[in-house]
Amino acid sequence: MSFGLTHKQLPIPLQNVSVEAYVVDMIAEVKITQTYKNVETDIIQATYKFPISESAAVCAFEVEIDGKKVQGVVKEAQEAVIEYNNTTEKGHGAFLLEEHHSDIFECSVGNILQGQIIIVRISYVIELKHDAETEKIRFILPTAIAPKYGVERNVHYQENTGFLFNSFIKYELSLLVECKMTSVITNIESPSHFISCEVNVDGNPKVARVTLGEQINYLNTDFILIIKSLGLDQPRAFIEYDSEKDTNCLMLTLVPKFSMNPILTELIFIVDRSGSMNGSSIRKASSALELLLRSLPEDCYFNIVSFGERFDPLFKQSEPNSPSSLSAALLLARTLTANYGGTEIYQVLKWVFENKRTNLPTAVFLMTDGNVWNVEEISELVKDNVKKYEDNLRLFALGIGNNVSSNLVESLARSGKGYAQFVTNSERMDIKLLGMLKNGIKSPIKDYKITWSDDDDNIIEDSSDDSKKINDKPVISFFNDDEISSSKRPSSYDFVNDLIIRQAPYEIPQIYSGVRFIVYCMMPKDFTARKNIILSAMSQDGPMKLEIPVDPIVLKGSKIHTLAARKLIQNLEDGTSYIHNHPKFRGKPVPASIIRKQIVTLGKTFNLVSKYTSFLAIDEREDVNEENENTDKVILFKRKVPNPLGESSSSSNTSNSHSLFGKVTQFGAATQPITQAPAFGFGASATQASAFGGFGASATQAP
Repeated sequence: MSFGLTHKQLPIPLQNVSVEAYVVDMIAEVKITQTYKNVETDIIQATYKFPISESAAVCAFEVEIDGKKVQGVVKEAQEAVIEYNNTTEKGHGAFLLEEHHSDIFECSVGNILQGQIIIVRISYVIELKHDAETEKIRFILPTAIAPKYGVERNVHYQENTGFLFNSFIKYELSLLVECKMTSVITNIESPSHFISCEVNVDGNPKVARVTLGEQINYLNTDFILIIKSLGLDQPRAFIEYDSEKDTNCLMLTLVPKFSMNPILTELIFIVDRSGSMNGSSIRKASSALELLLRSLPEDCYFNIVSFGERFDPLFKQSEPNSPSSLSAALLLARTLTANYGGTEIYQVLKWVFENKRTNLPTAVFLMTDGNVWNVEEISELVKDNVKKYEDNLRLFALGIGNNVSSNLVESLARSGKGYAQFVTNSERMDIKLLGMLKNGIKSPIKDYKITWSDDDDNIIEDSSDDSKKINDKPVISFFNDDEISSSKRPSSYDFVNDLIIRQAPYEIPQIYSGVRFIVYCMMPKDFTARKNIILSAMSQDGPMKLEIPVDPIVLKGSKIHTLAARKLIQNLEDGTSYIHNHPKFRGKPVPASIIRKQIVTLGKTFNLVSKYTSFLAIDEREDVNEENENTDKVILFKRKVPNPLGESSSSSNTSNSHSLFGKVTQFGAATQPITQAPAFGFGASATQASAFGGFGASATQAP
């Protein structure tokens, strides 16, 4: 007889998962606890794949065995796998956390003895996305692993990496989100699940506590929480001091608000009609496309391209917006069906780039659930074409559905110098879509520069003749949408190994009105950060500038450093790092060995999991040698923890997605409203000494 949870008559070692998240303004720290128990008579090894957002910085790994806690150590990935295998073969306990893909991780728990309970704790920090509406941020807990289309490439993990899925798995789940904001919390809601919300905790209107509003065993769709707090969009700058590394890290954040004149633009809408979009997702895509079409500027060219295993453009080439072209487009939008088979994104993008109008700037809008394996290949295609057409091509990505691959959507938006938005099947999307369209018909801003320190003489700057032509125009503020309003590379460093100030991301991302902008800068402690950080750029309507005062309270800890390091690693993976921009490598491919070495160094220095670094924890057992005196190695029975079969987005019986936790007993756009507070003026300062204090880091007044 089998006890506990079973899959194909075998007990499943994962017993429950608990998640605790601590949200402080636009940053969250998430702690995942997984409890494993061996209810078999054999010694077993459990492997478990689970999703974490692709932008998260996984920075802590702890294992508890029979009350003893073992801290994970970051090691080079291949070295960690070898040591894990050698350790388990000798009978010791070994625990490995690897990055499978940038949004999927694997935990291997080796040598679980009969009846033994193993508790694994994983922590990560993450930037929270702006939710397209004023003073709102979006916390997402990925729980769903959707089946990906195509062949998995570059797998360097142990044995078979396939997933197991089971409709009847019921892991126990607990979830707690604690919000500790700088200013008053005015509303909390979840478009994905029913929630229970306690506000004004301990009499503090800036603190709220959220749990699931019903007793459920597991989730089959990502958990989403939208938090509104006064002043979240305000420009802010913070300094964090990390005593272990003796470095400072600055964080600059704002949601820009500015106005610029639109330009004549070619707009191409690429719509995913693959089988995975069936049901609610294709209906959402249909509504999104119709809304965009009805909002088109009178003076523009546009086209629609449907894709799946094949692709079909509405027009051979984009046509002017006219009654006849718009009528044909609206008819297509109203009749969309998910009947195009698999998801072949590469070919449709290749066709779009080859057939775009060369005499107009082009904005591409991709609507997809994004579940494919070849993300790097597609991203490289986008990056190459954006570079080819310079400022005349951008790509914006809209992730549609309840189980979207954030990896693809975010990666393509970064490569396309646009931005990503996500909408579930139960959410309103008009503000997100119209904001994206509005930004797509504006000329891109150029010649970005951030002045972080009075010691910026360490940075070599390029000159730009184009900027001189419009430098005499009135200066436009990055934070005043009442105003009406060549691209050069960011400054480069003398040599890779002599970096003194590290900006992350190195290439300043495109700034769009209404979209959160975050940049970090690491520098030695003895460097003096400016009291006001200066953000400047050049637009078609003139120079732009904003001075952001730095909070005088110096935070103590490592969370901001960790997020900055994650950005640096992401830059190295995307090919946009300080190394790729160094004069030694401009126009040349950077050797993979250099990139790998830099990622490994960052991973070990800042305790981060990456494609080249993994966490390894070892539990050396004193009685192993005696028990295994006459054997060469311990025989392990391997158990893959199944991912429960998730709720389909379709109304049919065919399931299109798979979940970390399983099926929700109730699903709906439930909210827990909070009494609205007075509106916050754009000119007021939201910076307070308590910012990020919820992470437990102390803060001191700057001298």
